[in-house]
Amino acid sequence: MARRDALYRRLFQHHQLLRDLLACVMEASWLDDLDWAQCKALDAHYVGDHLQQRAGDGAWRIPWRSGGQNLYLLLMLENQSRSDRYMALRMATYAGLLYQSLLRQKEAGLLLPPLLPVVLYSGSQPWSAPREVSGLLQPVVPDLAGYQLGLRYVLVDQGALLQAGGLPERNLAAVLFRLEHSQRIEEIPQLLHTLMQVIRGPGHEELERSFSAYIRQLMLMRAKPSEPVPTTFNLQELSMLISEKPGLWARQWEEEGRKKGREEGRQEGRVEGLHDGQAALLQRQLTRKFGPLPAEVVQRIESADLKQIETWSLNFVDAHTLDDVFH
Repeated sequence: MARRDALYRRLFQHHQLLRDLLACVMEASWLDDLDWAQCKALDAHYVGDHLQQRAGDGAWRIPWRSGGQNLYLLLMLENQSRSDRYMALRMATYAGLLYQSLLRQKEAGLLLPPLLPVVLYSGSQPWSAPREVSGLLQPVVPDLAGYQLGLRYVLVDQGALLQAGGLPERNLAAVLFRLEHSQRIEEIPQLLHTLMQVIRGPGHEELERSFSAYIRQLMLMRAKPSEPVPTTFNLQELSMLISEKPGLWARQWEEEGRKKGREEGRQEGRVEGLHDGQAALLQRQLTRKFGPLPAEVVQRIESADLKQIETWSLNFVDAHTLDDVFH
């Protein structure tokens, strides 16, 4: 899995794939105003002022074609198999550390450049986490709302986009999504043919090598062939390898796809089921001891994570008031 993740990150070092990724989810005229050829990768391993370290998956500086301004993309490529409830908070943390890094390196002026946070999700279950920090905060009086931390990220949900349809055929990101979510090995040669048509010609050699390495690793993981697989270096060789011995791959490909979906569903269900059960139990205990609960208390419990609910449940044992529980 670590090798596949590394190859996945390598793919997104190519500005063509970054551009096509945004084109799948955004219809914005300013995308055409970006100078993608001058896209520069930034260090996504951040060190805060107190030496705390955080590692993002990718960050890029993409200049505008005119005006001398820069747009910074904070692109998370963790390829998560299930929702992360606190992804918005993680993205806000990465954004702050990225800005601090730019200031320390004197790569930002008095005004900070705009930033676009993107989360790429490849799981088969629907994404259920809040897409902005406000969805994680307890309700506050209106006068305090403007002082709360705010950040919203762009969600690229591969499965949802494929199910909705309408993705362009010759979009590199769309082809990548179809490869990852393919259910039959017979689909792969046509996708490889499309890739070869899109990235043919000089200047795309490294991009083809990156795609070839990633697809070969994907095939090894999904199909689990019963005999050694020869090393391949380009998409044409991969296509020929599948065509010559289709049974070598088809044996496990479809079953691995179904197994992945079932496992993701079980993990998501276990976490959500345990959270809901613990939250409901805590509410019943509090109601029995302290009487009907205020609406803000109920909402606070339902929006808390499992660890916080467990902490409050322990506090409940010795609590004399509701404040003791949530202290």
